[in-house]
Order: sequence, then C-alpha cells, then structure tokens
Amino acid sequence: MDLKKYFGVNKAIQILLHFLFIANASASLWAPIIGVFIVQSIAGGTLATAGFAIAIYSVAKSIVQIPLARVIDRQKGEKDDFYVMMAGAVLGTVFIFGLLFVEQSWQLYLLEVISGAADACLMAAYYGIFSRHVDKGSEGYEWSLYSVWGLTISTAVGGAIGGVMADAYGFANTFVVSGIVYAVGTALLFFLYPYLDGVRKKRLPPFSVQ
Repeated sequence: MDLKKYFGVNKAIQILLHFLFIANASASLWAPIIGVFIVQSIAGGTLATAGFAIAIYSVAKSIVQIPLARVIDRQKGEKDDFYVMMAGAVLGTVFIFGLLFVEQSWQLYLLEVISGAADACLMAAYYGIFSRHVDKGSEGYEWSLYSVWGLTISTAVGGAIGGVMADAYGFANTFVVSGIVYAVGTALLFFLYPYLDGVRKKRLPPFSVQ
C-alpha cells in the first residue's frame, strides 16, 4: 500500500489545515480564561458581561457570514474568497491584541462585534476554498482532518497551554502570545495563493512541512 497516497492530501488542503490548527490553538490560549479576565480586569465586569459578550459575537457573526458567503459564492474564481479570508484573519489578529486595551464593558462588546465579523469573513471563505480543494474520494477523510486536527486537537493543545500560561504569566502576556501565534497563522495563508482556482499539486502527508 502506498501510504502517502492513502493518507496524503493536496498542498492547498495541507495549508488550510495548518492555518486552522494555528488559529484555533491561538484562540484556545485565551478562551479558558476570558471569563476570569472579564470579572477581574474589566470595570464592573461580571459573568453576565461574559454572557453578553458571547451573544454579541454570535449575533455579529450570524448577520455577516451567511449573506457574505452567498456573495462570494457568486463571484468567479477563488481570489475573492482569499481576500475575504485574509481580511477575516487580519481582523482576528486585531481582536486578540485589542484585548490588551479593554478596560470597560463597552470596549469588550465592540471587540466582540469585530471578532464576530472577522470569523464570519474567515469561515465563509474558508469553507468555500476547502470544499473546492478536497480530493475526490477523500471527502470524509479530509473533512475529518479539519474536525480532529483543525478543531479538536488544536483546542486541546491551546487550552492546556493557555491555562498554564495565564496562571504563570498573567492575562496580558497570554494575549500577546496568542496574537503573535495568530499572526503567524495568518502569514501562512500567503502560501495558499498559488494553489487557488483549481491548481492541484502532488499529494503530501497531511502534517508534513514540504
């Protein structure tokens, strides 16, 4: 059995998987401690503040993502998807570093609107590009890599490290590290550009660095 062929994915999928792992691990660095941060560091912050922040993020993401996905689906080619995805990733980086400056609840809520719009842009485009580049006959396998590697394992790694980091070094340092990691993931997306619009390369092991 040719293991590379059996387990391999094309280069575009590999880049997308690595980006998602880095981005989700970055977010998971601060996710376990955000409620504590809100209560301890924001003037008048309570658990209700944390709940409203999540609600505002969810509403903003929902309002933006579905119409945006429809718009970019109607455009020819993948360049528009790429630019929208990059915009979402850049805004996501801004959100994380913005947490360093939050002192009032309204500032947090504004950042949550930005975060919701960022994730809406990112995922509306990401899903489209990922779907078009999935290898025929490997749909279940590659979407499972998306789920397990990109979401589950990354959350476990980021969550474990983030909790320890915040406990040892504080909120600010955790946000800085998270922002830097997210920025590195965003930069990785530039390597995706040559593979857009249906360009396929040889299949590679999903976690190789070729």
